[in-house]
Amino acid sequence: MTTLPTDRAGRIAEAVRLLGEARDSGRRLATPPFEIADDEEATAIHFAAVAAVGPIRGWKVGAASPEATPAAGALTADTLFDGPATLPAYALGAVEGEIAVRIGRDLPARDEPYTTNEVLAAVASWHPAIEVLESAFDGWRGQPKPWKVADRQSHGALVLGAASAEAPRTPLGALPVRLSVDGAIAFDHEGGNTAGDPTRLLVWLANHLRGTERFLKAGDVVTTGSATPFLQAKPGQRVRVEFAELGSVEATFGA
Repeated sequence: MTTLPTDRAGRIAEAVRLLGEARDSGRRLATPPFEIADDEEATAIHFAAVAAVGPIRGWKVGAASPEATPAAGALTADTLFDGPATLPAYALGAVEGEIAVRIGRDLPARDEPYTTNEVLAAVASWHPAIEVLESAFDGWRGQPKPWKVADRQSHGALVLGAASAEAPRTPLGALPVRLSVDGAIAFDHEGGNTAGDPTRLLVWLANHLRGTERFLKAGDVVTTGSATPFLQAKPGQRVRVEFAELGSVEATFGA
């Protein structure tokens, strides 16, 4: 494993270059090119990789359990699609069903944490969504966590279904969801988000960002973690996700 370059700025720039080349070419990295020093460096690579593509237009947020500290990733406009969508081919192309929202007003920096009611009141619309996972690495699931963070939190695309102005009446963590491929049901269950209720993730994100220059802003899309296991979508297949009280969204994968 190479350890060069040794200075932090050089390491960040080199990581961004290698990740971008691997994604653009579809020739994924077999192993991490070097060891990321710490969480701060991983986050710096993440935001530098995002900035190399375009301004932030949304966020993904998730957690491994209802007690775990969430993690967030920034999204750019080139990865956001309105459904039904025909998507380009992806090297990885794994898909998940998720609940997403669009923020209706800014939640700017302030000392006092935002309450759940304040965050929910800032939501303009609710959407069924399909997240497409993408990676610069072969064997992406086994890669070190800092490199997953650096690699845009394994984000490839987000497809949004039609907007609903009203939040589901059923708790988000128990909302029935169905994922099908070419009409065949792959997953059909209630809830499924490892974080439990995605409301916690929304509130965490608002407060995590409130002390930064890039706080949650009107127009931002936030997707709240997988409600289904991931499923590998093949070229030409049509993926459909349906949430009770939210409707459905579809995406077809190009060759």
